[in-house]
Amino acid sequence: MDTIPLNTAKQSEFSSSSRLLILQGLVPVATNLASSQLEAFTGRLTEALFKISDQTVRPEEAASSFQAYQILKRNSTTFYRLVAAQINAVLTKEVSVVNTRKKAHAKQDNQEKQDFSLVSFEEMENKVLTSNLSQALEVNNAEQLVALNIRIGHVLRRTPISVSQNPFRPEMFVQAVIQAWMEFESTKESQHLVLRLLQADLFLQLNNIYQGLNDALVERGILPDIGTNYRQSQKKNAFSQSDDISDRDPYLESKLRNIFSPQSAGNGISGSAPNSGNSTFSGGNGSAPGGGGHFSGTSGSGHASGGPDMITIDRGFFDYLTGLQRNTTSGAQSFDTSHLRQLSQNAPAEGLTHIDQNTIELLARIFDYVFSDPSIPADVKTLIAQLQIPTLKVALLDKDFFFKESHPARVLIDTMAKSSVLLNAQSSAEDPLYQMIEGIVERVQQDFDQQIELFSDVVADLEAFLKEEEQQTEVAISEPVAHALKQEKMRLAREYAENDVAIRVETGEVAGFLETFLKEQWIRILTIAHNVKEEKPNALENALRTMDDLIWSLKPKNSAEERKELVSKLPAMLSLLNAWLNAIKWDEPDRVLFFSKLAERHAAIARAPLEFSPRRQLEIAVNIAQRASERRLNRHVQDQMEQPVDEWAQLVYTLERGVWADFTNGNGVTTRFKLAWVSPKRTRYIFTNRQGHDAFSVSSEELAAKFRNGEAMQILAGSVVDRALVEALRDPPN
Repeated sequence: MDTIPLNTAKQSEFSSSSRLLILQGLVPVATNLASSQLEAFTGRLTEALFKISDQTVRPEEAASSFQAYQILKRNSTTFYRLVAAQINAVLTKEVSVVNTRKKAHAKQDNQEKQDFSLVSFEEMENKVLTSNLSQALEVNNAEQLVALNIRIGHVLRRTPISVSQNPFRPEMFVQAVIQAWMEFESTKESQHLVLRLLQADLFLQLNNIYQGLNDALVERGILPDIGTNYRQSQKKNAFSQSDDISDRDPYLESKLRNIFSPQSAGNGISGSAPNSGNSTFSGGNGSAPGGGGHFSGTSGSGHASGGPDMITIDRGFFDYLTGLQRNTTSGAQSFDTSHLRQLSQNAPAEGLTHIDQNTIELLARIFDYVFSDPSIPADVKTLIAQLQIPTLKVALLDKDFFFKESHPARVLIDTMAKSSVLLNAQSSAEDPLYQMIEGIVERVQQDFDQQIELFSDVVADLEAFLKEEEQQTEVAISEPVAHALKQEKMRLAREYAENDVAIRVETGEVAGFLETFLKEQWIRILTIAHNVKEEKPNALENALRTMDDLIWSLKPKNSAEERKELVSKLPAMLSLLNAWLNAIKWDEPDRVLFFSKLAERHAAIARAPLEFSPRRQLEIAVNIAQRASERRLNRHVQDQMEQPVDEWAQLVYTLERGVWADFTNGNGVTTRFKLAWVSPKRTRYIFTNRQGHDAFSVSSEELAAKFRNGEAMQILAGSVVDRALVEALRDPPN
């Protein structure tokens, strides 16, 4: 037998978007399960803070814990939102990098290189407390964690993974809660206090979350029977030599095995292929995926003497394909698969085995799907069509093309399809990206023979081109990013300012005209102070103290000492008050009216009897309690009226850089933009065209509204070959 060894080595592995999508789908599951526990968790934390304030013998700790208790009790809804948002953000970020194989090693290296001599004792203690809590939660949830590790490892083709590689490990939930508290109450004392209070029995009940995550994976067909499937995954049979077999649907994998297994002759899948007559997939002679290929001068049994993992291909048919490939001129092939199916009839007599015929038909179905995808421009479909013959040669040589999502030839088609959303529809032929893709197709047509690594080379070239454009975009949007960061910083400062005022107003001890002043004017001052607190920390302290002194000055003074203190404090307080109001340029007539009321109230306090009757004291106490109750009720009603996060807001929160969306303006014109930047707190998003031009910034609420109203639509760019293979293996109705 005349045989020629083929160089089918795979030099590189490529990440699969489908794996990432599976893990991304778990993030809202975990977030929702955690959110359902937040009310109970906040209640436990509130009670713990109150207990320590009541039991501790250290005055500083008592004051700090009681203040934290009051803030949390009055603003529990805000804390809920912060924790839920942080859990979603932390898990989303962790999932986005979990498929990087070197991640765990990089973390370990960074830890080993850390200079602990530069870490304060308090920071070190916080790290120890965080680590202890995470380890305790791992022990308490060991069984569900092990199952989740195995299933996620199966998705990542790295079974088994360790807890440190699990993006949903307890450490992530601990980090999210701590970060949420740091945003909620910024004092270091309260942060350390809360960290000491967080114990496994007080923390979120992660067992329910891990059970839900495992159930979600089982529903997708990923290791329903963990014991059986895990043992089977350790076996190295002919079909498990590839570590990248799709696990989305075990039934589809079984169909692939039937098509290509030499042991399953006569047990194939039959049905009508799109755009063709009836065709039959039948098990026949061939080999399992993963083996090398050999030419054979005869058709015989399909096995070369090298063993059952050898693929034999008729030399005449392979040479015939090579001639077709190199004689195809640019643009000569339309995007249909009729000529691909005709190859079965045009092949040399007895030159094709059942495996070869099945390979041609399955590949034709895949290209049928690709050519019917409306998101791929017609020009790019024409270029992809020119890869049909080279791809057929690859599929005949290496059945891993169908089994491995990271196969270089599959990645090339996927990358071309995904990058096609970037093309300028009006002038695609002049687009540098189109010219790059066109050059790659021409290179494959002219140079590919047996060296599958050529596909790896051209994919690397295309990805390098896209990476260079991405870097140019980052430079182009530097100014819009700086502006968006300022907007987000100011927005957060406003939220902190509103919270500072709300905490004081809800006590019921703030006079009506003063409450209006604080909400309309002093919030502006506090917003500025919060915005510059990193550069001028004393400004925030000064603004808060001035507000507290102003509120105190209008409370009844029932002793001579209190009135004397008021008289001594008034000049400095009024001076600071005016200085702050000058800073915000509040020069309206309302300012004169406010100071007039303030002077009248101070004079009334000074003239009031030193001792109130018991009845008057009771009236004052009742009025304060009533106002406090009204404030709490209004806050509760406001929280209840807030619209829950809908699917569009959730979509916006999970968007990552690099996704594309079509925006339609009021005139009905649709333009495609890339999400080039997301602010740290995910409150602002910047979209640009491919070159980084025409940038515009939009808030999270505005973007959610555009998606909700149909003015924006995300462009899904998953693996087109992956979806095509699923569709190709689906039996049509009888």
